[in-house]
Amino acid sequence: MKARVLELNASDERGIHVVREKVKAFAATAVGAPVPGYPCPPYKLLILDEADSMTQDAQNALRRTMETYSRVTRFVFICNYVSRIIEPLASRCAKFRFKPLQPAIMAGRIEHICEREGVSLGPDALDTLSAVSGGDLRRAITTLQSAARLGGGRVDRATLLDVSGQVPPEVVSGLAAICRASGAAGRFGALQKQVQNIIGDGFAAQQLLLQLQAELLSGADCGSDLRLCGALEALAGADYSLVVGADEALQLLHVAGKVQAALAGV
Repeated sequence: MKARVLELNASDERGIHVVREKVKAFAATAVGAPVPGYPCPPYKLLILDEADSMTQDAQNALRRTMETYSRVTRFVFICNYVSRIIEPLASRCAKFRFKPLQPAIMAGRIEHICEREGVSLGPDALDTLSAVSGGDLRRAITTLQSAARLGGGRVDRATLLDVSGQVPPEVVSGLAAICRASGAAGRFGALQKQVQNIIGDGFAAQQLLLQLQAELLSGADCGSDLRLCGALEALAGADYSLVVGADEALQLLHVAGKVQAALAGV
């Protein structure tokens, strides 16, 4: 079985020379007769992990190899962004999209790891870890490892928020409450003070916008769908501005003011 499976990490071996040498040589190898009594499919399996990191030239070179040796070789592309796989390759494949893991499944694995490694979990630690990882078990394990090292084998909610770069929920809900406030008097002063505290504490503005979006979508007092759309549009604009290098404090003030106006129907 091992002779019929080749796994490559395309983030490391991503050039056209890999396709010309390793991939083509493996794909062209003939498949021997199956051993009696041992179930084995009549083809080889080539697995390219993180295939979206492959260069365009390498992907184009792979087209001919797939067409020529498809009878004896099956290709598996594992990627995070299917849009980065060129259309000629994507059209030749059956796509399988995997959803984020459910919190209950992640909790079972995390508890197993903690038991084997001698790590103690504080109250709400599992729920917090599931929330910050977004259903990504690899990210959850990495965050758990960092938190355990920082906390000396003790992992709690505060430590997880620190190592994951998440903004504390009370900070996000505080900003959202100011944005939802209906009275105009003193509103900008409170908003400015909140933004100054956020920047002073070193929280990432982009992460704050992401959590603020979730907070607004989960709130029952956001007003009509049209007002909520205006608020989300303001968040999207601020996120783009931050990506291209805008000042974080100014963008937070700007987006908070826009969200206030949108939710107020102004």
